[in-house]
Amino acid sequence: MNQAAVNPYTADKESLAFPRLTREQVERLTPVGHCRLCSDGDVLFAVNERHFSFFVAIHGKIDIIAPGQNDDGGDLLITTHEPGEFTGDVSMINGQPAIVSAICNGPTDVIEIKGDDLRRVVAEQSDLGDIILRAFLMRREMIKDRGYRGSRLIGSRWSRDTFRLRDFLARNQAVFTWTDPDEDEHIETTLQHFGVQPEDMPVVICPDGTLMKNPPNTKLADCLGLRATIDREAFDLVVVGAGPGGLAAAVYGASEGLKTLVVEGSAPGGQASTSSKIENYLGFPLGLPGADLARRAVVQAQKFGAIISSPRSATGLGCDGHYKHVHFDSGETVMARSVVIATGAEYRRLDAEGCEQFEGSGVYYGATHTEAGVCRDARVIVVGGGNSAGQAAVFLAGFAQHVHLCIRRDSLDDTMSRYLINRIEQSPNITLMPRTRITAFQGRYKLDAVTMRTDDKPPVRLEVGAVFIMIGAAPRTGWLNGCVGLDDRGFVVTGDAARRHADYGKHGDPTRDPYYLESTTHGVFAVGDVRSGSIKRVASAVGEGSMAVKYIHEHLST
Repeated sequence: MNQAAVNPYTADKESLAFPRLTREQVERLTPVGHCRLCSDGDVLFAVNERHFSFFVAIHGKIDIIAPGQNDDGGDLLITTHEPGEFTGDVSMINGQPAIVSAICNGPTDVIEIKGDDLRRVVAEQSDLGDIILRAFLMRREMIKDRGYRGSRLIGSRWSRDTFRLRDFLARNQAVFTWTDPDEDEHIETTLQHFGVQPEDMPVVICPDGTLMKNPPNTKLADCLGLRATIDREAFDLVVVGAGPGGLAAAVYGASEGLKTLVVEGSAPGGQASTSSKIENYLGFPLGLPGADLARRAVVQAQKFGAIISSPRSATGLGCDGHYKHVHFDSGETVMARSVVIATGAEYRRLDAEGCEQFEGSGVYYGATHTEAGVCRDARVIVVGGGNSAGQAAVFLAGFAQHVHLCIRRDSLDDTMSRYLINRIEQSPNITLMPRTRITAFQGRYKLDAVTMRTDDKPPVRLEVGAVFIMIGAAPRTGWLNGCVGLDDRGFVVTGDAARRHADYGKHGDPTRDPYYLESTTHGVFAVGDVRSGSIKRVASAVGEGSMAVKYIHEHLST
């Protein structure tokens, strides 16, 4: 059977994750790499090794081992590759360190293919590329089922920093295991072994055994190898922001031969990745989680050679000269022939007493499984009348005892899609609360209750387990340092609005009109929510990201 024709929705997951290549497929791979004869026990690559090779077993076997991942601290056998099978997972595509080791089980003949050569095969030979990519994605999903724990996060569910680290690991697609010490009486032994005191919590134990006490996201990212070294490099295209618009620009830019870098301050996916289910995205009638869309887009961009580095925040943009200079919080700087601003917008906080105090311990700005787990069987509030708030309310209704949807307006008609309004009206455990606002948050270690007010009626205290805030957004444009023109709300102006802006021509030739998505500075483009006048939809951001690459080619050719 031609493996490229396997239906991924009906085929056995095991055969998709660990396919056996045909002789003809192996023959096509042979000239791309070189043949090696290995002895029993030879290590083809080791855990935490970067830039490791891809191996196809010809004769003999290859054991895939996760050192230290057994319950007793010993090595965990993930699988054994036999002739025709191959090593690797998504780390081969994204350039991150190996999370397992590959060791020859007896005398073994292999074909070794370097990482850059494998990426070319994946991009240029669609049938082989489909088999390999599908296997890589399936393996990363299945590895926990085989006992792999990955990084270990130990911390209370009511700790703001525990939530921050859980959210960071989940959104960056890291394999990890979370333990709440209040619910696991055996974890005390592990903590004593590492000399961890209660004030050190939460802690993370990386796969290499490194223990970090309440690490900042950047330090954890470095421990996991999420950030590439890029200082002083030059790129055809630098995309700042990895939401749907930025990832679309990366896919189209990299696939069309542009040397592409994508940087993201928190995790790929932007606000879309915090959506439990996007149901109005073309081609997905059953909907898809925002995190799943982000994961697929990241792999797709990396498949074509784009470098994606997260978390890495842009702190400044230099616009003068042929190359733009993008400065980062890491102290690094890169040069770019073109820049796409895709930093999006962030949800605004409620102007209510105690709101900031409970962020991460009862107050949240997204509704995914990470957040939903802390409000199971509790009463929760969603604040906001847009589609993100509607999606959150419907999703949380499947976990919470009751969901109160709190809005300032009289109804949802002018702000939310009709299909979501219908879902809310039909849900027995969702109550719409019009003309209502939260005035205060209360609790000791975690959020316990809020004070609410409807019109001029007396305030009411409501006991709740969580509040989800989705009330409009402010653009992330503070890092632009006056390099591009902004509208009166801080969004980037493009196209005709850029031409009419007072800053047009300030950093370049004013005689050429800007392209549709180009800012007041030639070679600097804006897409998605950060752009003035944009439509706040995932599909429109993706369209703008892909469209920007067309204009970038025109800019680079002049």
